[in-house]
Formats: sequence, structure tokens, C-alpha cells
Amino acid sequence: MNLYFDNAATTRISEKALKAYNDTSLEFWANPSSVHAEGLNAKRKLEDERKRIAMLMGITPESLFFTSGATESIAASVSSLLFTTPGKIIISKIEHEALSSWLPLLRQYGWKTAELRAKGGVIDLDELKAELTPDTKFVGIMAVNNVTGAIEPVKEAVRVVREYERENTKRRIFFFSDSVQALGKIDYDIKELDIDGASFSGHKINGPRGIGMLYLKSPSSFRPLAPAGGQEKGKRGGTENLPAISGLRAALEEWMDGREEKNRKAGELKAMIIKGLRDSGLDIISPENSSPYIISFASPLPSEVFTRMLSDKGVAASSGSACSNNAKGEGEKILLAMGVRPEKAKNAVRLSLSNSTTEEEAVNLIRIIKECTNGR
Repeated sequence: MNLYFDNAATTRISEKALKAYNDTSLEFWANPSSVHAEGLNAKRKLEDERKRIAMLMGITPESLFFTSGATESIAASVSSLLFTTPGKIIISKIEHEALSSWLPLLRQYGWKTAELRAKGGVIDLDELKAELTPDTKFVGIMAVNNVTGAIEPVKEAVRVVREYERENTKRRIFFFSDSVQALGKIDYDIKELDIDGASFSGHKINGPRGIGMLYLKSPSSFRPLAPAGGQEKGKRGGTENLPAISGLRAALEEWMDGREEKNRKAGELKAMIIKGLRDSGLDIISPENSSPYIISFASPLPSEVFTRMLSDKGVAASSGSACSNNAKGEGEKILLAMGVRPEKAKNAVRLSLSNSTTEEEAVNLIRIIKECTNGR
């Protein structure tokens, strides 16, 4: 039996996304920057895909830039600060290390940094308000936490920042949101949020790996660290990965088709799994207001041991996030920042669903977890 419950780490590429990838590879193989007929054909395809993706996301094509993934999108946004006079950057303590790992370098360059607590998994808006200063230039709050699925109050946080701007700075503070686990999975409207930048990754929604997106509300004010060949209107150098962009578009179309019903179904399966976990005497770590696709719970054994037991029975799960497993302690660090007790944080296991997870898979998952819990 193979039960895959690690979709927050990566999803399996869909057949439609793979077909779009293959078809584009064969038909639009030329470099979109070339001026010959084949290159111009590829350029038209690139811009058509950008328009279609932007329409699905409710944004303008001019605000959408393709990258190799969310990590690069975040890096591009934060590294651009190195071109400006040092000020203050505020993020939460539960951010993915793709963002938090930049803080030491920024401090070396004279930046002041602040990390907001997230007791119970959610940032404190009053603390954000207290941390804002006239020299604040960047605020980074993720939309959905990758370890617990906690949905952060981004809209409310933006409102706090904008009110502070009007009263104190008379300039816009760049508000960035890591939205990797949000697109297609929760109620998420970029324009309504009024954020300045956001990152996305194709392989989280059944698209190809190695393709991501960067949203910039005002691209003209953004200066990249390495423009290289001038592709993506000078915001991201390097030949565009057109086949992967097509695969991403196809995957996003699938996710958005019947999205509300898919998310409702995922929420029902999540509730079923949580009940099964509680019936087994396990504590749920994910807060009530969290993504319908992510469940974090405390196992009776260290997470590495318990996930290995699950793996032996055909279940793929994660101890925290996949990235955190490569950088030992990161997932645990996020849970501690939430106020989770150290012994519980050390035993944390993450289960993550896809929009194709079935009730039968959920039932079998619960049975196997009960076997591992009772037979340890």
C-alpha cells in the first residue's frame, strides 16, 4: 500500500501539466529572446501563458515574473534591499527559512531586524504595530504556514502597515507574503490583500519542479540583484523555462477548476483524519484556522522514528517540512516559536493532502497510524 501524505513538500505532476510541458518542449523549443521566426513564436507562447496564468490569479500580466521557484522569488525580493539605504525589516518567527535565512546577511549590511512571535501559530497584530518604525522598509508575513497550515491574518497585517504609513512615513512599506501554500488552497485574492510582492511554486499544485512565480505590484520600483540577460523585463535574467511555464499554467487551471468544491472535500477529509488522530490519543498542533490540506500532530515517539514507522507501512509523511528535514531543527524551531512545548515539537509529524486524496486513503491512513500508536 502506498499512501502519499506529503503534498506540502511536493505534489505529483498531473497528466495535463506533463502533457503541456512535453507539447511545449517539442513545438516551442526555441529561445524566446531570439529574433528569428522560431524565437518570436516562443516569445508569443511565453506571453500567452503569462496572460492566462495572470487571469487565473486575478492580476495583471505585467506584475507576474517567472523564476525557478519560490525560494528564488523570495531571494530576489529580499536581496533587492541591499541596493537601498539600510532600514528595518520585520518578519514572523514562523517564516520559511527561504526568508528567515536572509536576516544575518541583512544585519551585516546594517539592517535592523525584528521577528514577530506567533503564539498558537498566528502573528500578533499589536506586536506588529509596536515594531513598526519610520525606517521600516520591508514586512514579510507568509499566507499559510508550511509546517502547521496556520492561515496568517495577512489582510489585517497589511491594514496595520498601511495605517502606519499614512500617519508616519508618507511612503509605501514593501509588504511581502510567501504564498506557496495558499494559491488555490484557501480564499486568496492578491489584489484585495494589497500586498506588494508574493512568491509561488509550481510543484506544490501538481505542476513541474523548477518553476515559480514572483508577483510585484509595482515592478518599476524593484531592482534585482542579478538582472543578467535582461529577460523578464530585466527583473530575472536567464532563458525562460517555457515548457515548465506551460506545465504550471495547466496545473493551475486544474486547481482552479472547481476549487471551492475541492477545498471543501479536503476539509472534510482533514476533519476525518483529525478525529482519527484524537481517537488514538494524539494531540493536534495545527490551529483551528488552518489550511484544509495540512495537519500537524504530536506523535508518541520522536518524529524521525514515527515517520519511519509510517514509511515501513507504506505511508509518506513528514517530520515538519521537507526543507526543514534537510536543515535539522528548522521545523522544530517554528513550532517552538508558536509556543508548542519542546517535547511535543520534537515529536511533530506533518500530514498534507492533495485535491485528489480519497476517503479510502484517509481511512487507511487512520488505521495505520492507530497500529503504529498502539503497537509501539
